[in-house]
Amino acid sequence: MWDNFFFIGLPYISILLFIGGIFYRSFSGIMGRYRGKWDISVRGDYLWTTRSTGFFGRASIGPASLCLHWGLIILFVTHVVGFIGGAYNLGSWIEFFKWVGLGGGIVFLYGASWAFLRRIFIPQVRAMSTPDDYILLLFLILIAGLGVYQAAIEMIFGISFLAGPWIASIFKLQPDISGIAGAPLINKLHIIIAFLFFGYFPFTKLVHFASYPFGYINRPYVSMRTKRTNEKEEQA
Repeated sequence: MWDNFFFIGLPYISILLFIGGIFYRSFSGIMGRYRGKWDISVRGDYLWTTRSTGFFGRASIGPASLCLHWGLIILFVTHVVGFIGGAYNLGSWIEFFKWVGLGGGIVFLYGASWAFLRRIFIPQVRAMSTPDDYILLLFLILIAGLGVYQAAIEMIFGISFLAGPWIASIFKLQPDISGIAGAPLINKLHIIIAFLFFGYFPFTKLVHFASYPFGYINRPYVSMRTKRTNEKEEQA
């Protein structure tokens, strides 16, 4: 019964929340007092922003931010490759998922862990943080930590063979949990927490990924001038 809920019901609930939540957040901001027109190219309201804390502890957040974002991109690509390889039994794709995904997971885990620690130990960042920031980072650390553990410590790389056909059956609307039901507990926890995170995702600050930066190309540039330059202009 629990396998049916976690590996049939939960994925569909999470997908609906993910898609519906993004549309809800888009319309709620656009139709509210924050925006006056349909435009998600560059959202201007505070509810859509990441509430950047990069002004504080910039020396430490630089490498961590790069690891967080690039690690996430690597993980996304490798998981797509791994699921396809598992669904169609493509050995080279599975190997790519194993090793590149492991490296991406380590990089991402470092970035997420450092982002969490700086919210605790840097007073200015801690003052700007909300409970959502901590919950979000704990989700990411837990998902990445379980993934790295199952790959690097237990060396359970066969999850792609199990998850690939199962994921394919979910999107075909013909769910089949026969393979995933026998997966180790670590693998199941990794998948369950990941789907819980997908359902929670649209209601976090990470929803900004749905913005399309078309307006960034033709944005007006920012002119930076020193005080000395301004004084010369006033004299002229």
